[in-house]
Amino acid sequence: MSLQAVILAAGQGKRLLPLTQEIPKALLPLDKDSGLTILEHQVALLKEVGVKEILVVVGHGRERVKSLLGAKVTYVVNEEYQSTNSIYSFYLTLRHLGREVLILNGDVLFPKEVLKRLISSPYEGVLSVDTGALLDDETMKVALRGAQVVDIRKDLPPQAAHGENLGVVLFKGRALEVLKDVVKHMVSRGEVNLWIPAAFREMLFLHPIYAIDVKGLPWIEIDFLQDLECAQKVVFPKIQESR
Repeated sequence: MSLQAVILAAGQGKRLLPLTQEIPKALLPLDKDSGLTILEHQVALLKEVGVKEILVVVGHGRERVKSLLGAKVTYVVNEEYQSTNSIYSFYLTLRHLGREVLILNGDVLFPKEVLKRLISSPYEGVLSVDTGALLDDETMKVALRGAQVVDIRKDLPPQAAHGENLGVVLFKGRALEVLKDVVKHMVSRGEVNLWIPAAFREMLFLHPIYAIDVKGLPWIEIDFLQDLECAQKVVFPKIQESR
C-alpha cells in the first residue's frame, strides 16, 4: 500500500467561537477572496506530494466538510469528538492504515516543503520541529538529543526544549506498528482525551522517534483569532510566494 495521510479535523475549535459555531476550524478561510480553507490547502499539498489516500477524521460540522471535499478523501467519523481528543480520532483510523502514513492536525498551515522533508527522511518515525519557534505555555515543546526526540509535551520547561512540534509527522514500518499498539493501549486505559503527541511520548521508550528541522519555513497553528489573522495576512501569502 502506498503512502497515506490522516488529517485530524474532528474538533470544533471553541477558542475561535463564534467563527466555529457551525464549522470545524479546519474550514476557516485562509484567503478571503477565494475562500480557500485550511483543510483544502492541506489536501492539495498531500496530492501534490503523491499521497493517494487521505483519511479525514470529522466530527463537528462533518456535513460541511463532506460537502466541501466530496469524494476527494475518505471520512472517518468521531462521534465522541466533544469528549475526546486527537489520540482517539487517530485510534479510529487504525484499521484503515497500511505501512506508511502522514499524520496532520487539521489546524496547521504549512508549505509543501514540510511534507517533502518528512517523506525524504531516512527515519521510520519522524516529527517536523521548528527549532526557531518561540516557546510558551501553548507550545507542544520537543526536547532533542541530536536529531532524536527525547521528550515531547506542552508542560516541558522551555529551557529544556529545543523546538516546537508542528503537528505534521510521518510514521512507517516498525515505528508505525509500535505507535498503533501504544495508541490501542492508551485508549483501552481510557486515555481518550489526550493529544496524539502523548502517544509519541509514551512510545519513546519502545522505538526511537526523530526530528527534521523546519526552522525558517512559514507555518502557524491556528488556535486563536490572532493566529487566524496572522495566517491570512502573513503566513499564507508567504507560502503562496514560495510556490
